[in-house]
Amino acid sequence: MRDQRNGSEGFTLIELLVVVAIISILAGMLLPVLGNAKSQARRISCLNHLRQLTVAWQLYAHDESRLPETYAFESRGRVNSNAWVLGTMDDSPAYPPVQSDQLDSTNVTGIRRGSLFPYSEAVSIYRCPSDQSQREGVPRVRSYSANGWMGGKPLAGQDEYRVFNKMSEITAPSPAQAFVFIDEHVRSINDGWFAMDMVGDHGLIDAPGVRHSGGVTLSFADGHVDWWEMRDKRTRNWERLPISNRPTNPDWARLHQAASSLQDPRQGQ
Repeated sequence: MRDQRNGSEGFTLIELLVVVAIISILAGMLLPVLGNAKSQARRISCLNHLRQLTVAWQLYAHDESRLPETYAFESRGRVNSNAWVLGTMDDSPAYPPVQSDQLDSTNVTGIRRGSLFPYSEAVSIYRCPSDQSQREGVPRVRSYSANGWMGGKPLAGQDEYRVFNKMSEITAPSPAQAFVFIDEHVRSINDGWFAMDMVGDHGLIDAPGVRHSGGVTLSFADGHVDWWEMRDKRTRNWERLPISNRPTNPDWARLHQAASSLQDPRQGQ
């Protein structure tokens, strides 16, 4: 039977414009959702990296009956071969490089020579998937640092605070409240030691990374991992270190509670 319809059988210009407008609206609605999903996936991956590092840290502590050492550089620039990781991500000339002909920031040898590597031989878990930092076009190899009060050294003038050298010593804060590894800011990270001022005069000496929706990922001595929102704009948008603690920075206060405590709880009362 012959088609009796009048006019063109195709779409009119107005109909095409309506379709294009609908597609644009849908794309505008879907792209943020997809972006958020990718961001969430990277955060989950980052937390998984920290979890694996912390399991390696726990295994080392069990085997050696002491915590992995945190501070990689001794006096006069000597390297501490017992540190959890070697090298510095800012390639500072103040410290001897892991290998004289290579930059530490892009050299996985500093990871492989660290005391934790035999317990989890995966270089990839030392880097946050959202870390885009590079040196001379090559991705830097590490995003994470360790709480300096875990197998580290006290800050100058803060000897009254605890340096934890054994798992059994982690009582205040408790293992579920004491942080071990933290995602450090790309402009702050250097050695594997996250300097935490316990008195508060300095504030945040090293800066938490805020790669994940304005918050930082970190792990704890009992093995769990978490994401903490950084609430102070000084923490999120700093220009120079240390980050001020006057008035008290709530992000410093929260990390302070999770880093160490007075050797005698009666001190400072």
